[in-house]
Amino acid sequence: MGGSAALVGGSLIDVRTGRVTPNAAIVIDGGKIIEVGTADAVRIPTGARRIDTRGSWLIPGLTDMHVHLRSPAMLPIYLAYGVTTVRECGGGLTRARLLQRDLATGRRVGPRFYFVGPILDGIPPLWPDMTTLVETPLTAEAAVRFLATQGVAAVKVYNSVPETSLETIVRVAHELGLPVTGHVPRSMTMTRAIEIGMDGLEHIRITGREMLAADEAAQLDYLPVGRRETLLWGRYDLASPRFDALVARLASARVFLDPTFVVDAAALRDERERSQAEAMVTLPPWVGAAIGQAVGARKAGDPQRVTDMPPELRDSARIGFSKRQRFIGMCASAGVRLVTGTDHTGLGDDLPGRGVQRELAYLVECGLTPLAALRASTIVAAEALGRSDELGSIERGKAADLLVLNADPLTDVRNVGAIRIVVTAGRLMTPADLLAAPPEAPDGAYSA
Repeated sequence: MGGSAALVGGSLIDVRTGRVTPNAAIVIDGGKIIEVGTADAVRIPTGARRIDTRGSWLIPGLTDMHVHLRSPAMLPIYLAYGVTTVRECGGGLTRARLLQRDLATGRRVGPRFYFVGPILDGIPPLWPDMTTLVETPLTAEAAVRFLATQGVAAVKVYNSVPETSLETIVRVAHELGLPVTGHVPRSMTMTRAIEIGMDGLEHIRITGREMLAADEAAQLDYLPVGRRETLLWGRYDLASPRFDALVARLASARVFLDPTFVVDAAALRDERERSQAEAMVTLPPWVGAAIGQAVGARKAGDPQRVTDMPPELRDSARIGFSKRQRFIGMCASAGVRLVTGTDHTGLGDDLPGRGVQRELAYLVECGLTPLAALRASTIVAAEALGRSDELGSIERGKAADLLVLNADPLTDVRNVGAIRIVVTAGRLMTPADLLAAPPEAPDGAYSA
């Protein structure tokens, strides 16, 4: 429901400072927050719909900075689990532009939608429909300039971008006001990627050449991701001065780091755990059908199964996962800017939106406070998007994207799942409403 409304009586959490304002009032109109304060100080406009939020907590909507949207049917599912902003981190360009248009004009219900378009890589891609080859600086510059004309929110690079192409991508993107995010190319170190000027790093991809002897690194850095990350992290020593130096570089360069623990954790499951996690018996049948079809298409499109985890390495991989969490704890303590992303279509526990809730819990396991984890998904994510003037906090003049929770997320971050009301662009909805029926593509909207 849209129009003017006032949320009155709840406890407002300022994710910037951690301050909690009891008996708060938030007035929204035209998709914006027009007044925030205590209920006895805020004037509620005549005719505004008044919503009693006593006994509830109010926080900004959450953000998934690493989405691969397989179907428009996923959009309301994100909202149902509290994600009011997503960034598609690699996908078809025309489809993304049309979806962004449909969402912005209200013809479709879903989160705010930003996109990077095709990823840029230096070798023939595994996913041709979402990759542009940039083998040379010339093709790299042309690709970035084209993407800029298409309204991308960032430029994403992938595993095999040549160093000369990456230098060109960063230079041209920055000239055009665009950040560069993506994977650390396997041919270089994370330190070198930062020196070149990458603004964001997707996943915790520290190549062997960063920490190991050259001959040892050469044997591991080009393996499929499941084997590579397990074997590398089995050799890494977090007490090494090299790790301290890397964390310091990440902090001083003000890089945005997106750990995407959710997708790594999913790879660790055995068949029994996977079946249990993917059970969606408590959800409407259409959700399982829509998401199951999308995930099936993703798996079919990955004939090399590069993310598969060999069973004999699963125990070692769990140890490596724990070490990556300790690394992120080191980053958080040093002031590295962390954001939340999932890189996962998801089923069950990792359902679109619910994956972000799980990512927050993983961050707290790393040693972050619940408040610090919430910042990663709100104000820090807004900074990474270049939208901190309109998103990420509940303040006057910002977009009315927020959640009304039935439990305090500062005492347990998992309480972000106790959603009573979702507000997106000033429109109030409940999770039950959003999941009640599959969305229909309106006339003139992108539907495939």
